[in-house]
Amino acid sequence: MAQIRVLLAAHGEAETAGMVENFRISWRTLTHAAAVMRLPAPLRVFICSFGALRKRLSGRSGSPHNDHTRQQAAALEARLNEDSADHYRVEPVFASAPPYLDDAVAVADGLDRQVIMNMIPTDSRLSCGLGCHALLKASESARRRTRVIARLWEAPELIDVHCDHIAAHFPSPATEKNSCLVLALHGTVVRDEQGRPPSYHSGEAEKTAYGEALKSALMAMPERAWQRVELAYLNHGVGGQWSSPALPDLMNRIGKEGVDYAVVYACEHFVDGGETLGLDDLLARGTVPETHVLPCLNAVPSLIEFLAARIEASVSSSVPELRCDPCPLRASPA
Repeated sequence: MAQIRVLLAAHGEAETAGMVENFRISWRTLTHAAAVMRLPAPLRVFICSFGALRKRLSGRSGSPHNDHTRQQAAALEARLNEDSADHYRVEPVFASAPPYLDDAVAVADGLDRQVIMNMIPTDSRLSCGLGCHALLKASESARRRTRVIARLWEAPELIDVHCDHIAAHFPSPATEKNSCLVLALHGTVVRDEQGRPPSYHSGEAEKTAYGEALKSALMAMPERAWQRVELAYLNHGVGGQWSSPALPDLMNRIGKEGVDYAVVYACEHFVDGGETLGLDDLLARGTVPETHVLPCLNAVPSLIEFLAARIEASVSSSVPELRCDPCPLRASPA
């Protein structure tokens, strides 16, 4: 019986409103970003301090992101061990919160294989690239026994999971409403501060392909409750020019175009967290009269089944890994 460890690699968020925890999470996130874009330390200190203070004064509780990821890990472990000849152990790890992905990639004695399952569906230096760069610093033995699963953005099975989830949760508007489904993706830098394309793998092409594939599939559904589908981005605005249109700009535009019923779905977030829970307030400031936010996939069984199938295929396949095209490990031993 093979012993297989699966690292369910998510972003990670602060689970309380405490200033120290929020500062630490933000600092680690911006430190990753500073490896590829100009973010001087004083600016990072200001951003982290201001964000932590705002969170502390907001009166809100912490993010459920990490807990949702732990629930996904438990469900995935149970599914993988059903009638399996191998034994799987699934561990949630995070880029910006403990337990850290950077520390987890070393393969312990007694493990036959390790899989890094990236929980951000679009590939970039700051998504799947974080695990791969951590592996570059690990031992040759760890690299040899670890397989990386990325490229979720091009999987038609994931598109099907999203379509079924949206159809099941979409609140049907009154027949006279002009309705729009908005797919919200996490934005990325498309031009640096000098107006040039970013020098690193930003994931722009993957996000576009992923969003357009889901949009096409949703518009092809025969009994859909939405009349149109739009793409928009949740941006942070540091390091250059970000993806367009930003969600607030898109909402104002479609409101002026006569849309009076909009439903937003964060299709690039596999779990609800701070960013998705803040969408209601963002939408309330827009021009669309009635808005709703759909829940993320979280631990929905269809997502767990999709992830399990990808992991099982990776473990049993002779194909080394589902890496992104610019993966730094391509020049390293598999």
